[in-house]
Amino acid sequence: MTTPLTFERADDANLINLAVGQPSPDLIPRAELQRLASNALLQAPDRAFNYGEPQGEQHFRDTLAVFLNSLGQTSSRPDRLFLTAGSSQGLELICERFTRPGDVIFVEDRSYFLALQIFKDHQLNVVGIKTDQDGMDIDALTEALRQSSPRLLYTIPTYANPTGACLSLERRRAIAKLSLTHDFLVLADEAYQYLHFDDSPPPAFSELLEEGHIVCLGTFSKILAPGLRAGWIETSPSILARLLESGWVNSGGAINQLTSYMVAEWLDTGALGRHLPKLRATLESRQVAMQAALNQHLGDLAAWTPPKGGYFFWLTLNKTQDTLALLPTARAQGVGYQPGSFAGDTSAHGHCLRLSFAAYPPEAIHLGVARLRDTLLATSP
Repeated sequence: MTTPLTFERADDANLINLAVGQPSPDLIPRAELQRLASNALLQAPDRAFNYGEPQGEQHFRDTLAVFLNSLGQTSSRPDRLFLTAGSSQGLELICERFTRPGDVIFVEDRSYFLALQIFKDHQLNVVGIKTDQDGMDIDALTEALRQSSPRLLYTIPTYANPTGACLSLERRRAIAKLSLTHDFLVLADEAYQYLHFDDSPPPAFSELLEEGHIVCLGTFSKILAPGLRAGWIETSPSILARLLESGWVNSGGAINQLTSYMVAEWLDTGALGRHLPKLRATLESRQVAMQAALNQHLGDLAAWTPPKGGYFFWLTLNKTQDTLALLPTARAQGVGYQPGSFAGDTSAHGHCLRLSFAAYPPEAIHLGVARLRDTLLATSP
């Protein structure tokens, strides 16, 4: 069965769509964003309304570097930062500048489905590498390197989409070292790096820039507001030089110029630093709610490992039900999810699914999981 990828939203009153990997409106500090954005535009210099420095204006990069250092990324420097319109646009730019059709890219065996679509757009040969709760398996990666030579290795190292797994520091260092030995780029999508609930995750891959060929993708979509379409690349000067040679980058100048001034206002005033703990606390309460609902309703039907941050639970059903085929029935019951087959190998993950706890409050999460149980029981072989 083939179902086209669709853009999921959480605004259907008849559907609790636990497929949606975006923050609910109450997680976005709209009033303060509006106030600070207004201040930023009123105070912005003339150059803010013109073509900007292709790498991103110096003030934005200075302010971002200070913010990243405050989060423990002590090696972050303005000259290593590049303004993007979010992680997806950064990923597209890296593929455009560093790959050609037919190149091999290694990914986790369960990966972000829309990143996989970008790789398909570039006609890359995607190879999945086995993972566990500590992330990509280094033995499996080493064996795969004996079989082929990748141009890129794409990883979501922290509270991964879709599994919630967190790549250990030991494995991060091993991957960085292998990138030098085998001459490939590590593309680390760090969208969830700052969304930890208890203990902080291992240091971001940006702390390992001196240890490998590494490109880090950061975004404000998960920690501020997706609609800003703002993010950054953090990497070495030699890789940045390749990005800055792009014709379309030089043609348009700074990507998302005006938005970078708005985001800089959030960083300068400390507003984002104050917002993050509140965001983490709310997400953790929703994770707890989903864990309780799963225990109550699906404890006898599926297995999962609770994530320690991010947005997602990854469920493996005890029975080999095809979650893609079941999706229309589930939606008719008033609940949505992301089928496991979207994350990679259909045959390996067809009986799995991803649930997001970011887009709904606890009571809706509980009701959605209860509806999912009803669907699974009604369609059980």
